[in-house]
Amino acid sequence: MPDYLFVYGTLRRDYDLKLKNRVSGNLQYVGQAKVGAALYDLGRYPGAVRSRKGEEVIGDVFLLSEADRVLRILDKYEGIPEGRPDQGEFVRKKGKVKLRSGKEVNAWIYWYNLDPKERQPIKYKNYLNYLKNKSIR
Repeated sequence: MPDYLFVYGTLRRDYDLKLKNRVSGNLQYVGQAKVGAALYDLGRYPGAVRSRKGEEVIGDVFLLSEADRVLRILDKYEGIPEGRPDQGEFVRKKGKVKLRSGKEVNAWIYWYNLDPKERQPIKYKNYLNYLKNKSIR
């Protein structure tokens, strides 16, 4: 069964992050997708929280090769204790994401794991658009 990864923030395809150089050979871009979630500004990066209120977050889907190695590197970046993908500021869980084609895939997603009530909601569905507009202000 293929391993997919859905990313919505600093791991997006068009975001310049040096860490991606370590895993780029193991990421095959599949396309844009969306997931039912609310997006929050956490300072230097965003956090998504699952939502069933009709909110959506847009991100990129990648097909992973050597998934265990890639996820170990990304877990460390996301502050997840080694071997504990269910603990930390972010947690990694599988969830359904809908590709632009309409196809749904089950992908790994890094969810924000703390209470977002003190955080600034991001009204844009797309973090990269939010950053562009934020820098214009």
